[in-house]
Formats: sequence, C-alpha cells, structure tokens
Amino acid sequence: MRLQGKTAVITGASTGIGRASALRFAQEGARLVLADVQDAEGEALAQAIARSGGTACFVRADVSRRADNERMIDACVERYGRLDILFCNAGINLPKPLVDSSDDDIDGLLAVNVRGPLYAARHAIPIMLEQPEGGVLLFTASKTGLVAQTDSPVYCASKGAVVLLAKALALDYATRGIRVNALCPGIIDTPMLRRFADAMPDPAAAWTEYRVAQPMGRLGTPEECAAAALWLVSPEAGFVTGVALPVDGGFTAM
Repeated sequence: MRLQGKTAVITGASTGIGRASALRFAQEGARLVLADVQDAEGEALAQAIARSGGTACFVRADVSRRADNERMIDACVERYGRLDILFCNAGINLPKPLVDSSDDDIDGLLAVNVRGPLYAARHAIPIMLEQPEGGVLLFTASKTGLVAQTDSPVYCASKGAVVLLAKALALDYATRGIRVNALCPGIIDTPMLRRFADAMPDPAAAWTEYRVAQPMGRLGTPEECAAAALWLVSPEAGFVTGVALPVDGGFTAM
C-alpha cells in the first residue's frame, strides 16, 4: 500500500497507460480522480475500481482547455481534501512530416501534449506548496522526447518540451517539497497503437515492424509503464526528481 492516504489526478486515464496506472495506484491505496474525454470508459473504470475496494471518481476533462485542467484538480481537492499526485498522462500523436502538418494539426497536438501539462502544473503547484507533505508531478513524455524518429517532428518537439518542463520544474521546487519527473515510454501495446496499426495498409506487417525494432524483441505493456509510474510517484523515489525515465526495452540505448 505504497500510496495509502494519497490522492491522485490522472489524465488520459480511460485507456492504455493511464488505465493501467489508475488500477495500480488504486491497488496501492490512492484515492483517484480519473480525467479523460472518453466518458463511458472513464465511468466504467471508476466503477471497476470501486468494486475492487478502491476509491475513484471520473471527471470529463479536455486537457487542451485551461478550465478543464483546473476543474479536475479542484475536484480532487474538494472531494478528498488534498492533492498529492498529478500524473499528466494524456497525449496524442501526429505521425506526419512537418510539411504535411496543417495549422490545426500542430495547434491541436501542442494544445494537448504541451499546454495541457503546463496548465495542470500551474494550477497544482500552489496547492501542493500549501501542504506540509508537498506533492509529486509526473508527466508522460516518450522515448521521442529523448531521441528523434522520422516523420513525427511535431510529436517529437512536444515530448521534448515535456521532458524539459519536468526538469525545469524539478529544479524550481527541489527545496520546496515537490518532486517532478517524466516517464518516457517506448513502443507500448496500447489501444491507440493498435488503432494506428490497423489503419496501415498491412497491419500485421506494421505490428511485426514495431516488435522487431525493439532490442528486447517485443513491445512494452501498459502495466510495465504503470509499475514505473508507481515507483516515481511513491515515497520509494523520494530522492528522485528531474529524471526522464525510459521504459522502452532498451530503445534509447541504441
């Protein structure tokens, strides 16, 4: 019960890494606010956590909107009396060359991947500073925030921004009780990746290509990312801040 007595807001909580993290955090005793734009999935997850003896509520939140970020954080404080963990996990992809990316493509991706964490952190930090125990911020970045990949320059730029945001905030609040880190998943078997593969001309070939590109010869799982996220937000990582932790099967070691 590493998160017993703690409260957490998780964005992008309905599926993939967010869902796996919500289930794991709840198992470890955290009381949760699940934020997402997928209402049915979010409500179902909150109910599943409650049936298993945990505590969670769902708040619809579009993280590209400042007001939604503030509302989900306020919901945590109003419901549970405090905010211990903010896990900004929501994100979208843009697998396009820059010259093929429209203004709407660029603005939409940066709104979710960069402005969302900025808005959320800006609202959460003053709350955490008022708490004797401080708090923890965790951002889902990506291996592409550490090493580039072809035909995804806007996505790479957004995840690089998230990595440096985590490092900069970690320094700003290192002596004020707030730890800040970034989780950098590699290619993970999530519903979003499966939808992307299914849209390819040869989904089976695309899936094989993802697998063989990994030094470990397989894709990662959301549960493996959730385990890393749990450690980063837990007291066990009490001396860890400003870290961008790859969970990528060795990809960034190449």
